[in-house]
Amino acid sequence: MWRDIRLAARSLRRSPTFSIAAVVALALAIGANGAIFSLVDGLWFRPPGIRSPGTIVRLFATTTTDQSGLWSYPEYLALRDQTTSFAGVIARGGRGALLTGKDGASELLLVNVVSLNFFSTLGVTADHGRVFAPGDEASLERAPGIVLGHAFWLRHFGGDPGIVGQTVPLGGKSAVVLAVLPASFREIEADADRDLWMPPATWTLLSSAEEFTRRDARWFQVLARREPGVSVAAAAAEVSALARSLAQEFPDTNRGRGARVISDLDYRLEQGGVNAVALVGLVLLVVVITCVNVANLLLSRAAGRTRELAVRLALGAGRRRLLRQLMLESALLGTAGAGAGLVVAMWLIRILPALLVQPPGFRSPLLFQTDLRVVLFTMAVTVLTTVLFGLAPSLIAARTDVAALVKSEPLAASPWRRGHGLGGALVVGQVAVSLVLLAVAAVLAKSFFETGRADLGFARKPLLTAWATSSVPRDVGERAVAQLAALPGVTHVAVALRAPLSLSGGGRARAVVTEDMATPPATGYPQIKFNAVGAAYFETLGIPVRAGRTFTPAEETAGELPVVINERFANEFYPGRSPIGRIIHVGNPGSPPSRIIGVVANTVINELSEAPEPYFYVPLWRGDYGELTFLIETTGDPAALAPAVRASLRQTDERLDPRQLVTMAQYLAYSASSYQATAALSGGLGLVGLILTGLGVYGVVASRAVRRTKEIGIRVALGAARGQVLRLVFAEGARLGLIGVAIGVPAALAATRVIHSLLFGVDPWDVSALAVAVIALLAAVAAATLVPAWRAVRTNPSIALRES
Repeated sequence: MWRDIRLAARSLRRSPTFSIAAVVALALAIGANGAIFSLVDGLWFRPPGIRSPGTIVRLFATTTTDQSGLWSYPEYLALRDQTTSFAGVIARGGRGALLTGKDGASELLLVNVVSLNFFSTLGVTADHGRVFAPGDEASLERAPGIVLGHAFWLRHFGGDPGIVGQTVPLGGKSAVVLAVLPASFREIEADADRDLWMPPATWTLLSSAEEFTRRDARWFQVLARREPGVSVAAAAAEVSALARSLAQEFPDTNRGRGARVISDLDYRLEQGGVNAVALVGLVLLVVVITCVNVANLLLSRAAGRTRELAVRLALGAGRRRLLRQLMLESALLGTAGAGAGLVVAMWLIRILPALLVQPPGFRSPLLFQTDLRVVLFTMAVTVLTTVLFGLAPSLIAARTDVAALVKSEPLAASPWRRGHGLGGALVVGQVAVSLVLLAVAAVLAKSFFETGRADLGFARKPLLTAWATSSVPRDVGERAVAQLAALPGVTHVAVALRAPLSLSGGGRARAVVTEDMATPPATGYPQIKFNAVGAAYFETLGIPVRAGRTFTPAEETAGELPVVINERFANEFYPGRSPIGRIIHVGNPGSPPSRIIGVVANTVINELSEAPEPYFYVPLWRGDYGELTFLIETTGDPAALAPAVRASLRQTDERLDPRQLVTMAQYLAYSASSYQATAALSGGLGLVGLILTGLGVYGVVASRAVRRTKEIGIRVALGAARGQVLRLVFAEGARLGLIGVAIGVPAALAATRVIHSLLFGVDPWDVSALAVAVIALLAAVAAATLVPAWRAVRTNPSIALRES
């Protein structure tokens, strides 16, 4: 065996150009595969660093419009205490807190507020200190504590284990550092990280106890660990029964609310969805193109070794031994390609975060790494590619006809006629696969381009948003607006509860009761998202008014409660009627009446791709919401205005010190980030596939031109013009390319149809995108064919006839 390996290595060393070309092609494909797998794994599928993740399930609240809803803390307590299917039920809610530095500057930290049994149920222990657990209620009420995430501990405290037991300032209060989490546990979501972990007692100190007592304050995810022998279906049945019981016991807050239970793995598959499948599918197409390339290289190389192989057969080497030897050469190429591919993968993995837009205003580093999972996946791909590109050429080479070669009939009486036909068929398939790759890349690129032209419902203005997490009286807010308006370059200033597309958990929702709802619907009163805004909000954002009017400054504090609704609200609740002047009740039938005074255009709320939904606006200063956002329009760069805005707000009132200063352009970029990432990745893979396809076409056409040297020499000697010879060789490559395109077009249409859910504002069968892909591919085929054709034109007839 070792003798055969050494012989295979010597054989490859004798053909350095072939070996390097094959290894480089394999390295690109295997490296891209490893990088994409690391990306998909890091975003969706990497198991969290917990004990027995296969027994973890996720519990979602459901309504007629939302199948993945959150729970309130009282609802979580009911799930924890009134179910028997689980060994532990845990709650986790995302929040933000300010860490005050020694220089007075504040840093907004990502916080997970979790139930006391969170770490014990998941089996997570601390690297330093001790995490909180059930039984710590009394001590945490006396001395509120926090747990540090590993990355935050390294970044902010330099990895000092002595931080355990010390206090840190948070939002004007202080908390004791109880522990530091291990690097293996970042979050229950694969693509996220958290700076701090708090029990309810600590968050109550920073916020209020009301967040844990209100039944409609739903901001908790709920997970559970199944008891041994309990199926997901059985657990789902029990939780659904409990949801029905809660709906009967608390109809005002739980009517029409159900439950859904799925395994954590199924949830990750849901999250990855078509996006993950599309990325893996595209990179596998690159692998197929590479296999075809290397197979054609092996066919050409073996055709040049026919006499060597025939001699070995004549000297007694069996065909099985010869086949094994050739497959060993393929295996060595695959191994070298895998090694080089891992290096390429590690380099690509390092630059992956640059392709992904981080949440604006937060620090949540993504983790992509070349770990054991990536290495094992790379090995699996290597074995598969080695078999794919090595088997057919090796089988053909092992069937070399000794008698034909002795008679100097290398092609006519040998299996290389079949290899000749196989090479052409492989190129046709390569062109077809490459067209699929390019068509998908083109339609995804156009989709990303469309995000920059999408109708948002508001104008794309240079806006800076400043989010503060404190309520202030109206006079303080108006004074802050006046000072902001006086800053150089500022043209408009507005206030609101939230800005469009801002990362605020999807926005708040309240039950709405219209005049037509005399009795509560069976599914409960509809929960509709809303925004509390100042009178200048609509003008500042450029939201068109469709009917009626918007708030006046006087209506912001006194008089009848006014409401402005969007077009979707009007169409759903007042079809064919004017909603202007109608009365609605926000919260419940007994709440004060609100009169609809205007209808405005539908605007995006949380994502660019969302379908319009009912939405309404109420005056900001008629309620206390615990936070507010300033929206500042400027004639210059909004980001450059951030220091002045922060200083102005702090000067007005310390409570207005912004937690985040984010431009609207940053929110738009983040909302379009998934389209940008898929477009960039598919575009890169498409370029690699295009280059490899061009090289494959070049190799086959050049090889065939060399084998037709004698024929070309005779044609030239008999007076054939250069144009005729050029057309002769060029026609062969063009024929292969056109056949491949003809086969690839329906396959490309099918592929773009499959990924339709990833597209924004583009038909999956977009003619312009497909045309660009076809033109680019035919141009590459033409360029790859012209080079050997031009060499054939320059053939010297006398030399060609003498050497043939």
